Amino acid sequence: MTDYTALAEAAAVMDRLWSFGGWEVTQTHESLRRYLIEETYEVLDAVESGDPDELREELGDLLLQVLFHSRIAEANGQFTVDDVAATLVAKLAARSPHLTNGHTGPLDVAEQEAAWEIAKKAEKARASCLDGIAMAQPALSLADKVIERAMRAGFPADLVPDALRVVRITGTGDTESTLRSEILAFAGSIRAAEKAAHTDGVPHGGLDEDAWRRYWTPMDRPRGGPADEHRGGPADEHRGGPADEHRGGSADEHRG
Repeated sequence: MTDYTALAEAAAVMDRLWSFGGWEVTQTHESLRRYLIEETYEVLDAVESGDPDELREELGDLLLQVLFHSRIAEANGQFTVDDVAATLVAKLAARSPHLTNGHTGPLDVAEQEAAWEIAKKAEKARASCLDGIAMAQPALSLADKVIERAMRAGFPADLVPDALRVVRITGTGDTESTLRSEILAFAGSIRAAEKAAHTDGVPHGGLDEDAWRRYWTPMDRPRGGPADEHRGGPADEHRGGPADEHRGGSADEHRG
């Protein structure tokens, strides 16, 4: 079994880079946001390429972001990269009972997924079926996730707006922001219906199809504001300039 000593060495290298007091210590979670997004897309490109060497390298760049954000948090007295790993281990153990119940044979995937969802709901009492969704993700994947969550919670399929069913490319560069505005309005309507139902005594997560129809009031999509300003995502800011020399930090100089 692999001893994973290189993982500890990677964390040690991050500490050493930090100790020089250079570019690394000037960064914040927000300033690194664009690099995290870009590295994530580069991992996806590597997956698409099917090249294991490329994927290994890009996963390393993504790992650097985890180490970097953790080191910033450690400097702020919040948590360390070891705490990050411990949190993940605890989550996996809580949501995967077969890790501790003596199970040794093949798993029934449907049962495994059901146990995962039950454990997740027990961990976090959520007021909305949309809680926990990463709202900053690209509009198309966000729309897919919001609709999936809503319908899993009993939302009637025929109430999903046509604007979220069919994406029209206009050629004006506004497709992303337009879809984002539509999905944010839809999500707002979902939350408003849940809140109204809960005010009337319906428990969280207790809406059936009739209740959804009774409390459903579509909202107008928002105009302007931060969501619309976020049209290309932070990665779009990554065009030229000195910062490009530090894609993901100084360790990029060692990418080969």
